[in-house]
Amino acid sequence: MKKIVIACGAGLATSSMVKDKVEQILKKNSIPFKTIQCTLTEVDNYDGDVDLIITTMRVRKKYESPVVSGSAYLSGVNEEAVTEQILEILK
Repeated sequence: MKKIVIACGAGLATSSMVKDKVEQILKKNSIPFKTIQCTLTEVDNYDGDVDLIITTMRVRKKYESPVVSGSAYLSGVNEEAVTEQILEILK
């Protein structure tokens, strides 16, 4: 079971949109997962204990867990590249 944190500024709107898209991709690729939705400030609580962190905001801090920008799922630009990056990390 892969654990994925999806974070945005408030932990609600944009992370919900990205979460829905990521969950569809993981189901399509038969990857068992658990998603955790939170604010960017809460990411520290999960770092090192999750397989992937996806954020909708720019992150300047270094984390133990891999970090991917999920902004492409909001703008529609470079979605395929981000999807490939996520799948490569989780497979």
